[in-house]
Amino acid sequence: MTSIQMILNQMNDSELSKRVASAINDGYHSNNLSSEEKHWITKIEDIRKLLSESNEMVEIVDYGAGMPQSNRSENEMYEGTEWVGMISNIVKTCSKSQKWDLILFKLIREFKPLVAVELGTCLGISAAYQAVAQKLNKQGKLITLEGSPSFVDLSRKNLQQLGIDNALVVTGRFQDNLIDVLENNKPIDYVFIDGHHDELATISYFEQILPYLTPQAVIVLDDINWSDGMLSAWKTIISSEIIKISVDLKEIGICVIDRDIKHKHVY
Repeated sequence: MTSIQMILNQMNDSELSKRVASAINDGYHSNNLSSEEKHWITKIEDIRKLLSESNEMVEIVDYGAGMPQSNRSENEMYEGTEWVGMISNIVKTCSKSQKWDLILFKLIREFKPLVAVELGTCLGISAAYQAVAQKLNKQGKLITLEGSPSFVDLSRKNLQQLGIDNALVVTGRFQDNLIDVLENNKPIDYVFIDGHHDELATISYFEQILPYLTPQAVIVLDDINWSDGMLSAWKTIISSEIIKISVDLKEIGICVIDRDIKHKHVY
């Protein structure tokens, strides 16, 4: 039995936990996909395949923590670090794999957020999964923030090629744009934090987002075990009284806020 299956088996002590578990299970195992869902998933994965075969080189500005051992200062992250990468390598190392994207997809299918916010667009593959889930729900929009102009251009191109018209890519540092995005699109009922990878920055984004959330909302954090700092950020966030359900899937963490639930459920 996998560690994820063990976690899912524990998630039967509340109806809300069961809903989260169902989305995780269906996404991780590619279960219960309709023909329409399969059609869109194939289209997105075709884009991923093309990107994974591309030898094009692009210039990237990284406003995040870099690698776990980089130890960049706050000023260094704000100024950004420039590097050049091949698209085929970027999609393999920076984009979420299909099984994790499908979990995001199924969470949105289950909870039907009207406004979803993503921090970290990269090439737009995860954004495509989330925005398509909203299209299939026949409601909702995605606003995704990306710091590197080259990633913005590529992600917009990929989303346009897929015919996704309910996703907006915002250019610039998270800390420069997040509040404006929240103010202009509130209330928010789904957030995917997938960028920066710095402990203090991640906690800060969470704290900035909280006042704009609906009474029931889903927050997903990527790479919660990427570094000691990210694991510490995850532990700090799930200790918040407002987080009623938290699920540690090692690679991603899922939190649910529900102001009607009194007790915390930690998995």
